[in-house]
Amino acid sequence: MTTIAKSFEQAQSVKTTANVSRYEAFIKKMDFNYYGLISMAILVGSCLGGITAMKIFENDAPFWQFGLGLSISMANLVASISQAPTRWVVNLFGASLIINAILLLVNLI
Repeated sequence: MTTIAKSFEQAQSVKTTANVSRYEAFIKKMDFNYYGLISMAILVGSCLGGITAMKIFENDAPFWQFGLGLSISMANLVASISQAPTRWVVNLFGASLIINAILLLVNLI
């Protein structure tokens, strides 16, 4: 009975190590480049947020669009400047890029 239990545990450990997602591997890679990630998140996030805000005001769009773009850009900046964990910085930077790009595309048309 112990041999069955041991082989089952070994099979489970192999499955869990094989199921490491690409996202987790990416986060581990970004841990090595943490300060580079922070500087790029600040630079790109600020520039894209500023351009999006300018286009929103040029287009006379509803104020909620400006609030949404500003809030996600500020969340990205706060997480980056406060040196939050890598997972937070990556997630907020990605959300900032996606939301600001959508708002920019909507206001360019």
